[in-house]
This record gives sequence, structure tokens and C-alpha cells, in this order.
Amino acid sequence: MKKQLIAKRVFINPVYKDKVTVLKTSAETSGAYSLGELEVAPGGGNFMHTHSAFEETFTAVKGTLGVALENKKHFLKPGESITVPLHTPHHFFNSGNQAVTCHVKFVPGHEDFVKGLAIAYGLASDGETNKKGAPKSFMHLALLIVLTDTKATGFLGMLFPLFKWLAKKAKKNGTEEALLEKYYYE
Repeated sequence: MKKQLIAKRVFINPVYKDKVTVLKTSAETSGAYSLGELEVAPGGGNFMHTHSAFEETFTAVKGTLGVALENKKHFLKPGESITVPLHTPHHFFNSGNQAVTCHVKFVPGHEDFVKGLAIAYGLASDGETNKKGAPKSFMHLALLIVLTDTKATGFLGMLFPLFKWLAKKAKKNGTEEALLEKYYYE
């Protein structure tokens, strides 16, 4: 009998010093949305990027969450939200001196985002990323970019076709499956 695989729901990234807890998976909402809780350490955040498969809504829960949307910075207090439309450059950040907690909702749900997150945080925990959290393996980086539907803005965004090709190769040669077994499933 084949073992039932159960996905992890909590991921910690020692490089970013943040923690993600999956509150609702896409499967649990019949694809309507995915919902997670993100704790961001002081100075934490990510890089400017876009998504083409889902809208992303940030809701501050504790502390002040910074969200840059195109060329404007927004500072969300607990209870305040901002929705990032498809293809809109954005990133989140914590410019304060205390941890910030927020909810992040993807509409429609996006199961692969959590898979990519699990791999990224697992690689960081195993020392397989650089100081900025990017995987040392270019194939792993490509796989994460495609799984999370995260397209960098600027020059790196032009490499997206190459990343798609490498991610397809990673799926075909078993790299994706091995990383999921190691980091995504309990």
C-alpha cells in the first residue's frame, strides 16, 4: 500500500528570518483562494516582482507592513489590506524594529506557490542558498520561479523563458519530485 503524503503547513526561513503558516490550501477552498500567515522580521522582505496567475492581498495583523505597489509605498496597520492586481510590480517589507504579522491571500488559489515556498525555505535551512536566499543551483532557482509564478522585474524578468525551460527539465529529470519529498511532505 502506498504511503499517504501529507503536506507540511509551517515553513521557516533562517536567511529571511521569517515564518509562513498555511491557513487554507487551494484544495481546501476548491481552488477559490489560498491563505497564509507570514511573520516578517525587522528588515525582512522580498524583491520587486509580478504574478500572472493570481491576485495577492496583504492584510496586516500585527505591526506595520510595508507594501510597495509599482512606485508607491503603502504602510498597512492591523486590519488594513491592499490587493495587488495581476502583472503589477510589488514587494512587501518590514522597515520597523519589531516582527510584523500579515495574512496573504491568493485568488484564485495556487497550490504550487506553497510547494515552491517549501522548497525555497528548505534549501535555505540546509545552507543551499546564498546570503540573499536565492538557491545556489540555477535549476532550483528556475523551478522556484515557475512554481511560485514569480517573475522578477527588470533584467532578470527577461530570463523567464530560460527559467521555464529549466523548470520543465527539473520536472522531467525528477529534481522537482525529490525536492518536494524532502521539503514539502511530512
